[in-house]
Amino acid sequence: MSEIRVVLDADFLSAFLKIDRLSLIRDFYQAEHLLIPPAVYREVSLTSLLEKLAGTAWLRVEAPRPGLATELFQGSRSDDLGAGERESIALVHPSPGAILLMNDNRARREAAQRGIEAINIPALLLAFKLSRFLDRDQLAEVVRDLQEKDRYGFRADVLAQILG
Repeated sequence: MSEIRVVLDADFLSAFLKIDRLSLIRDFYQAEHLLIPPAVYREVSLTSLLEKLAGTAWLRVEAPRPGLATELFQGSRSDDLGAGERESIALVHPSPGAILLMNDNRARREAAQRGIEAINIPALLLAFKLSRFLDRDQLAEVVRDLQEKDRYGFRADVLAQILG
């Protein structure tokens, strides 16, 4: 396993915890650990997912450099971003080649403005398909679980791309 930095925001983390498939992300990126900032840990630990969160030994809580999140967002109009989104972006910011997994479109735009590409769930599933990491039946099962257990909504055209 490599030392690639894969950082998850709360929405991404909770979705894959709910469907018991967080290991897919670790295995796909061949990462030794998946990283979450303290604010994401706090947010997810307040849910029924605490036991799954605490039971994942290769999930690491790592704080961004002190003050970096404040510095990155100073003077911006990003007041509506949550602490987890800000810390996730800050945790990736000093690391070229790091991967940020984040669903919120507004937060992903904020990351892009700081030179960080954030990958959402449909893009990750499409990467699973294109790399042949998962076959069509496995993808369909992940999609079904996300829809049923996380109430994740896929646009029809996106679903056709993933499963087509």
